[in-house]
Amino acid sequence: MPRAKSDEEKNPEGYFNGPRGHIKDRIIIHEGADIPREGIFLSLNGFPFLAKPGVEIDIPRPVRNMMDTRITTITSHDENGKEYTKDIKRINYTLVKEAVNVEAGV
Repeated sequence: MPRAKSDEEKNPEGYFNGPRGHIKDRIIIHEGADIPREGIFLSLNGFPFLAKPGVEIDIPRPVRNMMDTRITTITSHDENGKEYTKDIKRINYTLVKEAVNVEAGV
């Protein structure tokens, strides 16, 4: 009787055990007050990536998806003193190209 596949084997895109085998996307990190010129380290499950602002980098899609979930809350006040909060991305980037490591037509 054949062994049943694990969920990780059935859905490898939902698991990140290293960059090998994942679709990569090309991005450019935007400059910002919280991002040093030397770059920032992004890490997912212990696998680090250095991203410098203004420089293209190919990162695995799970790392890009993780970046999309990193938010910070900013608070502002109107002229009457009423407080407003807004969630924004902690790391802004431009998506240059999706699936850079996948051949066209596949």
